[in-house]
Amino acid sequence: MIKIGMAVLLAGIMSLAVAEEQADQDIMLDIENAWVRALPPGQPNTAAYLTLVNRGEVVVVVESASADVADKVEIHTTRSADGLMRMEQLQSLEVAPGERLALAPGGTHLMLLGLETMPVTGDTVRLCLQLASQSEVCTSADVRKSSDASDSQNGQHHH
Repeated sequence: MIKIGMAVLLAGIMSLAVAEEQADQDIMLDIENAWVRALPPGQPNTAAYLTLVNRGEVVVVVESASADVADKVEIHTTRSADGLMRMEQLQSLEVAPGERLALAPGGTHLMLLGLETMPVTGDTVRLCLQLASQSEVCTSADVRKSSDASDSQNGQHHH
C-alpha cells in the first residue's frame, strides 16, 4: 500500500514539473524598438520606451525592470488628473496572448532612476524585464533624443 501511495505522489510531482515546464515554454515575449531618451548631462533620471509583443499562449506579467545604467527602474504611466498630466507608478504590466503593448512618450514607459551619468546619443543601455514566471527578458536599447529611429538600429529580443 505504501508503494502505491509513493507511486501516486511521485506521478503527481512529475506532472507538476511537466506543467511548469510547459508554462515556461508558452511564454514568448519579444521586445521591439527599445530606446532610451538622451537628456542634458547632470539629469538624475530618464525614460525608456519599447514595444512588448506576446507571441505565446498565456498572459505575460512584467513585474519589474532593471537597466545597467540606473540604480532603479520603475514602470510609470501618464494620466490626466484635474486637467494636469501626472506620472503614476504601476506595479506590473500585463500583455495578453497576441497583444502588442507600446511603451511610448506621453504614456506608459520605464523610468530609469539614479543615473550616475546620463547616457549619450549613440550609447546602448541594457534593459531587462523581470516576469512573474520568474524569467527575465533583456534587450539593448539605443540612446537617442527622440522616437525617430531612422538613424539607429532596431534592438529586438525574443524570449
